[in-house]
Amino acid sequence: MSRGSMCTELLRVLQQFMSETAARLVLRGTLEPLRLSAESVGSAELPRVIEALEPATRHFVDPARRPQLAAQLRTLTTPTTPTTVAALFPTAAAPAAPKPSVTPPSGTPAGAAPAARASTGPEVRATTYLVRTEADASHARLAARMMCEAMGGRGYECQKVATAVSELARNQIAYAGGGTIQLTPEQTPRRLLRVRAEDQGRGIPELERVLSGNYRSKTGMGLGILGVKRLADRFDVRTGPSGTQVDFEVWL
Repeated sequence: MSRGSMCTELLRVLQQFMSETAARLVLRGTLEPLRLSAESVGSAELPRVIEALEPATRHFVDPARRPQLAAQLRTLTTPTTPTTVAALFPTAAAPAAPKPSVTPPSGTPAGAAPAARASTGPEVRATTYLVRTEADASHARLAARMMCEAMGGRGYECQKVATAVSELARNQIAYAGGGTIQLTPEQTPRRLLRVRAEDQGRGIPELERVLSGNYRSKTGMGLGILGVKRLADRFDVRTGPSGTQVDFEVWL
């Protein structure tokens, strides 16, 4: 399979489990950290792209269907004959692969369904990420940015979310041995992305001084928390000897 056509095949598989918009977001967000483009993905790069795709799809795919998606992605690494490859790319006259249906809002004419899909974006699901390593932190940051984009967030809003998640995840690794990052999309009563970061570390000393900006510890602990507070539209933190929980929202 030639370079470029690899990404076409990846999109074809992804669109069996999510909308085209979501599939393109996931693939783009996966390739960027790998320093790859759609045209540069060949058979040599395919295994690591697929490995990175599986966690990136979590908040778009029902948990019960994730093993099926993983299995279909891995079949792309199996060598195929030219006949098989040709069969994977139907002509323009052939029917397109089925995509998840999108129900237009009440009162919307049937012909307006495509417009509704473009404005509402793909469906996203609440997802929790276990953070133990720098790679885990990168996955959580990427997932937060992609979820924000999928909900229709603007560039600045999505960057705020990604930066805050990155700060929290790295604090968890550095000071608590890891933790969890939970991403929860909300559409009503207002559209927002809620993030909860939890760990079982020893807590943040002198939290009030940390959040006031008047505290500097020798280790730098807590500076990321203050940065998250400044980025968030709503922020709350609870900390103690048994751990820390940070909740923040970015309104979209």
